[in-house]
This record gives sequence, C-alpha cells and structure tokens, in this order.
Amino acid sequence: MKTRDLFAKLFVTDHYFTIAIRKRPTESIVENPVFAPEFVVPASRQHWCADPVLVDDGEKTWLFYEAVLGDHGHIEVAQVLEDCTLGKPTVLLKDECHYSYPFVFRYENTWYMIPESSAASQVRLYRAVAFPEKWEPVTVLLREKAVDTTVFAHNGQLYLLTYLPDAATERVTPGAYKLNLPEGTLTDLPWEEYDELRVRGAGPVFAEGQTRYRPAQISREQRYGDGLVFYRITDPAGYREEPGFWMGPEHLRIRGCYADGLHTYCRSERFEAIDIRVGTVDFAKPFKKLFGK
Repeated sequence: MKTRDLFAKLFVTDHYFTIAIRKRPTESIVENPVFAPEFVVPASRQHWCADPVLVDDGEKTWLFYEAVLGDHGHIEVAQVLEDCTLGKPTVLLKDECHYSYPFVFRYENTWYMIPESSAASQVRLYRAVAFPEKWEPVTVLLREKAVDTTVFAHNGQLYLLTYLPDAATERVTPGAYKLNLPEGTLTDLPWEEYDELRVRGAGPVFAEGQTRYRPAQISREQRYGDGLVFYRITDPAGYREEPGFWMGPEHLRIRGCYADGLHTYCRSERFEAIDIRVGTVDFAKPFKKLFGK
C-alpha cells in the first residue's frame, strides 16, 4: 500500500471532490504539471462539485461544472472573476436525471452542450438559446450508458469521444466518432489500442503548438481519480494516441486541505481548473474506530 493511501486510510475522513482554479502561468502544464491554485471552491461531503469545463465568450470566462447535493448531481455555470473566484452560480439542468461532466463547445457561432446523462442511458445534445444560462434539447446522439463525452475539431471535422463503463469496475471501453452538426449524426471510427483503466475522458482536448493533448483518468479496478494522463493525439481519423505526460496528487500544491486525487483538467485563454479529491484529516480516527465512537 502506498504511503498516501495508508495515511488516508488511517487519518482521513469524508472524501469528496471540489474545483481548484488558477490563472494560466507562463510555463505550460506540458512543461511543468505542478498545480498551485489561487482559489478552491468551498465544498463539503453533503454539497460538492466536480467536472469543470472552462469556456471563453468575449471578455468573460465561464465555468460549467457538476454540482452535487446529497447524491444527486445537476449542472451549474458561474463566471470566473479576475481573482479566480466565482460569481453567483446559475442552475442549468436539474431534474430526475443525474447530470455531470457538462461538455460545452462552440461550432459555427452556436454553443452546444453534452452533459453526462448516463443515468438515462443517453448521450444528449443541447443548444444554447441564450448563452450561458438557457439551453434547449436538440437530439439524442447515442442511446448508451456512456460517460464523459468530449468533442474536438481537426481540419474542419468534429470528432466525438465517449466511454462505456464496466458496471463492476472502473474499466471503460472507448468509442470514437465523426460528429456532424447541426444534424447530430455520428459515424463510427476505429479505436483499437487503449488501457481500460487509463482511457476514460478527463476534460477537453487542448492544443500546445501543433500537438493536441487529451486528458484521461488514471483509475484502479475499484477506484477512480488517482490522477491524469495526457495523451498526444496522433491520428484523429484513426483514432490513435500515445502517452505524453501525467499529473498526480504529488503535483498538487494546495494549502488548507488534504488532496489525494484528481480526475479532470481544463483551460481557457487565461485560466486553468482541475477537480480534486479532498478529505478531512482526523488524527483521532483510529481511536474512534477502536472505541466505536
């Protein structure tokens, strides 16, 4: 057992996720994956957040994310302010379905969103009626229990990546498609080489020079959020990629909380955000267990 895992087992309680934000430093994350946030969203085991997606609209930057109250997730948006804090959040999607990972992208001057709605066994496409607060359903892209659906563009073509989870473990099977909008039709693409525990999507694809990187989760059989691996996309139409670099808990520099995991990375022109798994350190935990308190 790793030292961090042993420490967490002995002394850490109430694990949950929250979001950490910083201004983009001059040194790229590709060169230095150390992440020291300027703001961490206040959260608790009863009310937490995850799956950040940053988008720019003119001079404003918006953070879309999953907010969880109890065990039910919904989608919110808030403006990222100059000091990396957030403005007042607005609830976008909240009904009987559990929503997460609100992937937002712009195509031909129209804003689209694909939230994770695997609880409904659907991959749903939404379109902004009044960005960023009002959205309408467009179509169902896939009738699958898929997670973390991500879209990116290459040479004028949109590509959609999604992942089908194994119900018994954290393993997933990825799928790649060409996406045609506004029709919302998909064309299958091959994706032959992958690691089932290191392929699940973890944020938008981003470019560094001529290289595109895809963040993916590092998971174990029964646990997710151990870190991120960033793949270099070598053939979008293939689909092929190769490992580039990685980010783990040891790269986090966060004061005031115990962080032992992360599973999403995103960036805009001026900001970067990750979600982090945090917990409360309680050195009396072993004694409480021993004496049943």
